[in-house]
Amino acid sequence: MSKYRFDVLESGYEVYYRGESLGVIKPMKEATGRHCFYLGIDTRKSPRTYRGKSKAAEALHTIHRLVATAKIKKWPQEMLVVQAWDERPRASQQW
Repeated sequence: MSKYRFDVLESGYEVYYRGESLGVIKPMKEATGRHCFYLGIDTRKSPRTYRGKSKAAEALHTIHRLVATAKIKKWPQEMLVVQAWDERPRASQQW
């Protein structure tokens, strides 16, 4: 069972964690034809894609936690970028 709740919208899914809205994920297809999702806040021409709703929801959750921490600790923008870089998903483990 997923720890996230997905409510269907006209253009994607609203993602909830413990009753709190994290944001929206939207479906799309990769160039290979594989179904994937991207974050609703990612408005770039070629947004980063995630394979599976749960992976996209995890990314939203990480962003949500970072922004909340930045507000509480009153981080400058540079610190938020540094922390986000450390939290980014890796393709493989280094060790």
